[in-house]
This record gives sequence, C-alpha cells and structure tokens, in this order.
Amino acid sequence: MIIRSGYVILFLTACVSDAPEEFDSINAEIWNSFTNKIAGYTLSYPDELEVDMSRNGKDVLFRYDGYPIICINFVDSSEGIKRGLWVKHQPVGNILLSGISGKKYEYIHYDVVFGMPVQSYVIDHKGKQLGLEFRKSGDLGPVLEKIYHSFSLTKQ
Repeated sequence: MIIRSGYVILFLTACVSDAPEEFDSINAEIWNSFTNKIAGYTLSYPDELEVDMSRNGKDVLFRYDGYPIICINFVDSSEGIKRGLWVKHQPVGNILLSGISGKKYEYIHYDVVFGMPVQSYVIDHKGKQLGLEFRKSGDLGPVLEKIYHSFSLTKQ
C-alpha cells in the first residue's frame, strides 16, 4: 500500500508544469485595459495575452500561448473549496491589493491530474473573495509585477 501511494505522489508531482519560460522575455510593448463589471476591478495586461472569460463573466483567464498565466477568481468559500482554490490552503503572508489588505497563498492547483504552481493575492470584496492568481512559481518578473500593480477596484 505504501508503494502504491508513493507512485501516486510521484505521478502527481510529475504532472506539475510551470509557466512557459519564454513568457519572462516577452516585449510587452502594447498594453490593453480589462474591466470586469461583475467583480468590480480593472487591470492592464500585455497584448500577447489572450482573454478567456468564464463562469458567466465573473472569472477570467489570461493565456499566454495557451497556458493560463493569470486567473482572476471571484468566489465565496464553498465555491473556492469545490474548485480547489486558495480557500483550502494556509496563507504565506499579508499583501495589499488595490490598497486593500489581504493574504498571499502559494499552492499547486490541479485540474484533473495536471497541476500548476499558483501565487494567489486575495482580498475580501463585495461579500466574496477576489483572487488575482499568477500561475507561476518564484519571482513574478517585471510583466506580472506591472499587472499586479495595475490592478484596481472600480468605484461602485
């Protein structure tokens, strides 16, 4: 039994993928603005990213070459648990996102058997949790840092 569980752990760790290395070297000369009226935020993102709305427009993925490099989730606790988001994990630190105090989480997010490292910056907003997630381990780098600092809540 111990050997089988070891194989399962080995298999799951082998299926963890990080962001494409070439993302760190994109030029990011052209920036676009994105606003989510349902969740109530805006941010800037490089033209190299593709926007993919989900969950009836309340969540969004920004993909680079098909890889979901940024995900913004607007969830209550029960939905966050069902979807395997930060809600199930312990925070690793305190953050400020759009001037609001929140928590930073680092974990591996699994979609079926494939996992990816995630850094989530989460604040309470409109009775739910709003998480700006970077699907990348380690240093965010200049492009993702710029996106993080461009994130702001819209006026109600």
